[in-house]
Amino acid sequence: MSDYNLLIDGKMVPGDLQMPVLNPATEEVLVQCPRASKSQLDSAVAAAKAAFPAWAATPIAERRKLVTKMAEAIEANTNELARILTSEQGKPLADATGEVMGMAAFFRYLSSLDLPMKVIEDSATAASKPTAVRSASSAPSFRGTIRC
Repeated sequence: MSDYNLLIDGKMVPGDLQMPVLNPATEEVLVQCPRASKSQLDSAVAAAKAAFPAWAATPIAERRKLVTKMAEAIEANTNELARILTSEQGKPLADATGEVMGMAAFFRYLSSLDLPMKVIEDSATAASKPTAVRSASSAPSFRGTIRC
């Protein structure tokens, strides 16, 4: 049983499938990583689509605070994340630390972005609604995704 799970529809669940994460220097299995089945992937996509209207209705100031909290959590765990990254990819610890810090900086950058409203129709009956989903993914080893 893996210590890691998938986040699907707000719940941490084990993957229906698993794959080993190998130390590239020793080929030792570090951990079993959860993998989503097609059914779990479909559930995750459906949950994300269902959650999007509430996220889109969340004021930009609140979204910025939440994205900044993610940057703060990454920064608070930089050493542990860098050690894990070094173990699973074999890169030097200094490089891994820089990558983790870069990920935190990327989330801080995302929290600073404006999301200007695009006016499609300017009338009393037109509804105001976001026109796109924006997505950013960190390094694959972190398996992190944010939708703004």
